[in-house]
Amino acid sequence: MSTLHIFAKPLSHYCTNTLANLIAAEDTILLVSDACYSSTQFKQFSSALYLLNEDATARNISISLGDIAIDYTQFVKMTLNTKNTITW
Repeated sequence: MSTLHIFAKPLSHYCTNTLANLIAAEDTILLVSDACYSSTQFKQFSSALYLLNEDATARNISISLGDIAIDYTQFVKMTLNTKNTITW
């Protein structure tokens, strides 16, 4: 993984043109907090999305096929294993 992009708000909060220019194909996307509501829309940037399981569960969001639910321990490991981390 080269860059981990962590999103905390729904996609409508961001400029999708800007994101399309900043997220590379090999980057990883993690959705936390209210960003979990937009998992389907974030798929335009990555076919496999990571969602923080506790946040998705708290919002009664089902994990879609192809998405990966992770816990806080996996979240920490993910940040340690990436070259760069950007929190949006």
